[in-house]
Amino acid sequence: MKVTTISSFRKRLKHYFNLVIESSEVLIVPGPGTDDGIVIISLKEYTALTETSYLLSSETNRNRLMESILQAGREERILPQQ
Repeated sequence: MKVTTISSFRKRLKHYFNLVIESSEVLIVPGPGTDDGIVIISLKEYTALTETSYLLSSETNRNRLMESILQAGREERILPQQ
């Protein structure tokens, strides 16, 4: 995670965009005199976060995913029913 000022971000916009895209770094730009600001992440990271959020949004799906993870850890394979 990197943090920069608004002034530096404005002056080096291309540099920070490349940093975020190439390294998957999260960039935080605090707002002036506030506890708020912005967070910049790559589209790839954003897509992964939203997909994970969607996959975990229902209890049924969370349980299926957890069971799959446990089976993989035990090297169990369950073949689809035909």
